[in-house]
Amino acid sequence: MKKQREHILRNEGVFVGLEDSKKTWKLCVRSGGMVVHETSMPARYEVLRNYLNNKFPECQILVMYEAGFGGFNLHDQLGADGWECVVTPPHTVTQEKVQRKKNDRTDCRRLAKNLENGDYSRCFVPDKGLREDRQISRTCGQVQADITRVCNRIRLGYILA
Repeated sequence: MKKQREHILRNEGVFVGLEDSKKTWKLCVRSGGMVVHETSMPARYEVLRNYLNNKFPECQILVMYEAGFGGFNLHDQLGADGWECVVTPPHTVTQEKVQRKKNDRTDCRRLAKNLENGDYSRCFVPDKGLREDRQISRTCGQVQADITRVCNRIRLGYILA
């Protein structure tokens, strides 16, 4: 691997692989075929925005993360700030056969490399309205299951009494 550059990039294409988890985000930034910077930060969007604005001003930034528990809010926030974001299904991200380690650091490196090489597929990102409709539908199903559970408990209590 080539030596990492320590200076701030300007007017270049920057590819960011982001491995998201509940408390921290791991980032690997590539540009020009090499790793430019790697970091870890708290899982708060304001911290990510400040990092990208300060380290990579006037750059064309492309971010990729795997679809998961966090949903698509990060995608919406990045898009609102003018950065392109790719959400990819976890099972489609390619990796070398020799790579045996699986952790957040290697995952963000793999995401950034695949993004730079164009070796990825996109998830369908539903708009906010559709996501809210789906959440209402899920909540309705959960309430119906709860009602059924309570009715069964009452029925079982009546039979045992």
